Amino acid sequence: MRRLIDAYLACQGASMAQLKLLAYLAEQPRRSTDIASFFDQAPRTVTQAIDALEQNGLVSRSPAPDDRRSKLVQITDAGRATLGLAMPLYDDIVGQTFGSLTADELEGLDAAIKHLNRLVDHLETKASVP
Repeated sequence: MRRLIDAYLACQGASMAQLKLLAYLAEQPRRSTDIASFFDQAPRTVTQAIDALEQNGLVSRSPAPDDRRSKLVQITDAGRATLGLAMPLYDDIVGQTFGSLTADELEGLDAAIKHLNRLVDHLETKASVP
């Protein structure tokens, strides 16, 4: 499904990862460290993603008012336009994909996800992972 979404979004000049970042920034400007933490990504990876979006005019950086060493990343009007074009494509693909499942299949998928989440929680507790 991710490949399909990326293929459709490429027609809009975006990727699913960029769409997620733009959607996150549409809520409010963020520091790159906050972005890295939210998406559980290395700071360098986030910097590269922001650089690419900035080169395409989809985000901009400005000094953080409370910390001169820090920059805030905010979505631009062009970024909002890209998000506005790409989200319906994303929603349509997700809707068609999950909409094709029967109620029983959705229930089974939900049960499997809950089971896997409990297992991961147990393994994290067992390994003392914060």
